[in-house]
Amino acid sequence: MNEELLKIKKEQEKIVLAYTKKAQKISTLRLILFGIIIFLIFMNIQYSNVFFKGILLFLAITFLFLVAKHKNIKFILNKAKKYIEIINRYINRCNENWKLESDDLMDDEKHFLEELNLTGKNSLFTYLNFTSSLGGKKRLFKSFQLQNISLKRIHQNQEAILELTNNIDFILGFQEILSRISHVQKEDFTSYLYFFDESDRKKPMELLCSLFLSLLTITLFILSLLKIVPLSLFMGLAILQIIASYFYQHLYQREFDAITNCTFLFKQLTSTYQFVSKQHFNSKLMLKLQNDINNGIDVLTRLNHLANLDSYRLNFLSYLLGNLFFSLNFVVLFSYRNHLKEHKENLEKSITSLEKIEVLISLSTIGLVKEVHSFPNINSNLEMSIIDGYHPLLNEKKCISNSFATKKEINIITGSNMSGKTSFMKMIGVNLVLGYLGSYVNAKEFNIPIVNQIFTSINVKDDLVHGISTFYGELLRMKEVLDFCRNNDQSSIVFVDEIFKGTNYNDRIFGAKKIIEELTHLNCIVFLTTHDFELCDMNNIVNYHFMETYKKDKIIFDYQIRKGRSKTTNAKYLMKMMNLIKEEGKSNEN
Repeated sequence: MNEELLKIKKEQEKIVLAYTKKAQKISTLRLILFGIIIFLIFMNIQYSNVFFKGILLFLAITFLFLVAKHKNIKFILNKAKKYIEIINRYINRCNENWKLESDDLMDDEKHFLEELNLTGKNSLFTYLNFTSSLGGKKRLFKSFQLQNISLKRIHQNQEAILELTNNIDFILGFQEILSRISHVQKEDFTSYLYFFDESDRKKPMELLCSLFLSLLTITLFILSLLKIVPLSLFMGLAILQIIASYFYQHLYQREFDAITNCTFLFKQLTSTYQFVSKQHFNSKLMLKLQNDINNGIDVLTRLNHLANLDSYRLNFLSYLLGNLFFSLNFVVLFSYRNHLKEHKENLEKSITSLEKIEVLISLSTIGLVKEVHSFPNINSNLEMSIIDGYHPLLNEKKCISNSFATKKEINIITGSNMSGKTSFMKMIGVNLVLGYLGSYVNAKEFNIPIVNQIFTSINVKDDLVHGISTFYGELLRMKEVLDFCRNNDQSSIVFVDEIFKGTNYNDRIFGAKKIIEELTHLNCIVFLTTHDFELCDMNNIVNYHFMETYKKDKIIFDYQIRKGRSKTTNAKYLMKMMNLIKEEGKSNEN
């Protein structure tokens, strides 16, 4: 666990303790002052006295000062509590409490996402997710699909994530200030950007009519004051103006509601933009994202001015006067639509950049909470090696590390039930995905190749709706791998758990051998677990295994991968332990 995070938590806990006492004292003092002020008001009513009035004025100013002071203290207190809440989420990554958080985003098209525990319940996505906005959460989720893996993108992300990991104050400050936005977890900041695209019209006639009626109303008002024209003429036009304004608002009520919601949302977003703008970054990616956000600040500033203008529309008196003399409804709608369309590209870029910062902060999680972490080395050859690799979703103190190296070959892994075969494959797979995201991996050293795709056949289930059995589902997975790798000799990494377990022994052996023979000719690294030792005798494969030892009535697993095929099985032993079968030689009679 990062020591600086723990240090900041202690500092914030001291702030909470100190400012809680201050808040309590000021609350008590305010209550006493309020009572005295009420008493002096009563005394002043009974005995009008300059002295009472002076004391009353002084106490009223003091009371207002305490109100402002208490508000400032509450702000600092809430900020410190939010810091502690965020840090506790990081601390939870060191134990099992992070699993209480949920992931409601799923992707059925990418099998490896769920089968490597990248998405879904208790997944890598849940573990890493420190996004606040809905858009940021979706962007982080989408990044797990590993579209367009490139060396340049990996290095850019690594540079930015390294900088962020060394700037914990920014990480915490960014998350805290973004959390102040109302319903931020349900808000997609880009949802309002294209709202007016469907009604893209300049409305020149509306503009001319609006200007004409406003000028006519102002002219008649001035002339009526000068008694050049009767007041009734101005009043008649004024009534028509107000009626027309209500019809206009009703006609574009959907647009006006969007403006109100949008300006309110972007007004809250301004402080986050300003916070990012004041930071000093060195990495190319963070500088680019900061520059995009700086370009968006001017747009938000203008939108904030429109928010102030829109607030007049929501007040009854200013609504009447504004629409009477200045066609307020039309001005708000016209100004907002034109400004948003003119600067939409800059605003969209800034929002996208803000969401990308959220993603990069999430991807820095491994570097902040894991004792063992490093950036992977990317090689141009189809080969992989890992030294002291841990599964990122497991507690490091309980997890067993493994080292492993492979080239373009078929790695067959055997071992008894529960010995660690599937967990080992997932450890490799999860760290591999982290590496492609440009994040830290949970290993001392990890060398990975750039490939076109990752494939899995780990937890294939039958699909009764579409009439697909487990075995047929496994065949479809293998066909997907073969078709992809045969196409332009594209590279891939394949994880297969207990190949063709959904069919009988003879068909399983026949099918597995044929698939392995095909895979040996393709540009891929394959990890394949099996209980069928016949596969271990094939040509062009490399055998690895896990083993166990027995001590009294217990099975002891060391979860260490070894060269060669397995020599042990434990099914009979497990069944005896659970009293599912009787020990040989014992009678069934009482």
